[in-house]
Amino acid sequence: MKLTTKIIFSIILSIFVISLLFIIGFSFSDRKNYYRTHNSSNVINIPQNSPIGIDVAPARVILLEMERTDTQDEIFYRFTSDNNSINLSPMTAEEENKLFISEALYGYVAAKTNNDTLRIQIKVDELRKKYEATDFKNYVAFSGFNLNLQTSNANVVNTLNGFLTKVSNIETDTIRIVSNSNILIESCKAIVIEPVVDDSHRKVNVRNSVAKEIHLDLDGLRNWNLEGCNIEVQNFTGSGRHNITLDRNKAGKINWYPKNENAELNIKVQGDTAQIVFQ
Repeated sequence: MKLTTKIIFSIILSIFVISLLFIIGFSFSDRKNYYRTHNSSNVINIPQNSPIGIDVAPARVILLEMERTDTQDEIFYRFTSDNNSINLSPMTAEEENKLFISEALYGYVAAKTNNDTLRIQIKVDELRKKYEATDFKNYVAFSGFNLNLQTSNANVVNTLNGFLTKVSNIETDTIRIVSNSNILIESCKAIVIEPVVDDSHRKVNVRNSVAKEIHLDLDGLRNWNLEGCNIEVQNFTGSGRHNITLDRNKAGKINWYPKNENAELNIKVQGDTAQIVFQ
């Protein structure tokens, strides 16, 4: 047998032995945590059963956050994108200032007004125990977590990642949303619309809405869209270099407020002829 053949045969044999030892060792190990770390078994799906209405007092600010009770627990909680949301809609004559949640969440969502702030807190540690996920390691994710709030106010602070903030059909003076997740404003009417996100990967969509002004900070916002809107004035601010594309027939008046002398706004205008005035 040639030396080269012996070397190749030895390498193949070594790989086979190592693989066999790995399979044998893995078969005797506790694989439960392995699978929960590498697949979707760490996701708790909230049943979408009968909604329950909770009376809440009027408030100027709506704050959405987690409530942790196990302070020594190192589990990281998150929400799966696009499957969780807080939805704001107008009050009705029959039901004012109501928060609707799934029956499965009753007792695990607290809503209390302190001074001028409505604090909506999700009891994540207790929810994990309810669904017998006490042995989950590293992280737990929630899916199908939908909160529906009837209100005349649209001043929201959403501290949760992967939790859409949606405002629909509300008519008010100011719509201001500060969020760690995506924002959707649809069929609303306001004097001022101000969506603020903390991450350039988040999305801001404003659809079929009417406003005198909209304020957009381009430093934290890369993915935004105005669709079917009637907005008189668009106010942009930012530092560094920014590029935007505008439809001349939908843009209205544009104001640029640079944060420093190096800030730059490049505008691409689509459509027919346009007039640009510098002041």
